Amino acid sequence: MKKRLNSINTCYIFVQDYIVLLIVWSILLIFSLVNTSESLSETNTTAEADRFLRQLISAEHRGMGGSFVGATAGANALGNNPAGIANATGDRFVIHMTRFPRTVALLSKPNFNADYEDYIRFDQRASGIETLNWAFPMGKFGTLGAAFSIAHAGSFRRVNHQGKALNNFPENNLAIGVGYGINCLGGTVVGFDARWLRSKITDTSGAEHFGRGYAYNIGLIQHIGNTLKLGVVMRNLSNGLSFIDTSIPDTIHRDFIVGVNYRRDISNITLRLGLDIHPPFHDGARANIGTEIWYHDRIGGRIGYLRDIENRYASVYLLDDLTFEMEERTWKAEGLCLGLGVRLGNFLINVAYTPQFKPVVSSDERIHIVQGTSIYSFSVGQDF
Repeated sequence: MKKRLNSINTCYIFVQDYIVLLIVWSILLIFSLVNTSESLSETNTTAEADRFLRQLISAEHRGMGGSFVGATAGANALGNNPAGIANATGDRFVIHMTRFPRTVALLSKPNFNADYEDYIRFDQRASGIETLNWAFPMGKFGTLGAAFSIAHAGSFRRVNHQGKALNNFPENNLAIGVGYGINCLGGTVVGFDARWLRSKITDTSGAEHFGRGYAYNIGLIQHIGNTLKLGVVMRNLSNGLSFIDTSIPDTIHRDFIVGVNYRRDISNITLRLGLDIHPPFHDGARANIGTEIWYHDRIGGRIGYLRDIENRYASVYLLDDLTFEMEERTWKAEGLCLGLGVRLGNFLINVAYTPQFKPVVSSDERIHIVQGTSIYSFSVGQDF
């Protein structure tokens, strides 16, 4: 009789957990679709800080094609799927460094003689992102996290052409954030993080513009047994940035991502598969897929495939009259991703190679990438 009651109670708790999970997922999905549609109806052009926030993932997940929603854990979860913060196994800090090379793309069109002739040039300056994340577990009270991130573009300048001291980069983005995650329903973890943003950009005349704002992430991860995790996250909930010049793009798009992560241990080998999708597909499919294999938990290899699309309001150089102008165009990153991980005691080192974004051409255009086609990432973390 006692065994039967225990079995009934277990089934009741199981059903209760999944009812709550279904309700939470439904609310997040409805909220996402409504707000994403509203955001896209206003404008498709995003602020520089929007791309900055989307790039705050570790080299570990970049090597897996950028799939992170169901896989991220501990300090890596800050700025991505904050539910993963609750999966921290101990105090941990991690440093991420990502390098975007200078990218030069030439676009050509047929001239009067039907020969293709270069007419504009996109010149994306070299840039980088550094992030320091920290996670502090508090037992049954959940896990706290803190993060500091900075992005910079162009060469470091000490003075301008007038001799005035600058001591900074021409363009940069700064984010300071805190997060919290907790296991609330047995196999269900939820999390939240918030970031204060400051963005500095320059226009075609070289004038600097400053904008400030906030962005929030809400996430959930459901564990199904010891092998499967389902994740969902609403990223970059924000009212945008506040620029004095209203012509500066200030929109930060909300991002709804669903992911699944499968893990299997076979003798001394650990296999992990990840898949993320980004509905709704307004500008084409956005997806991340990857796999990871670890041997003796000492060395691991990763391979993945990335397809991401975004709209940019960027400066272009007109080759006909040798002038600059701002143009809105769709940019796409698509291709193979590779990664490597090495564990040395309490240290975990990861490196990754991923494709760079490049402008999408129309049917009568051709593109030639002169320089810069790949992104390199590096991260190091330590457990205490």
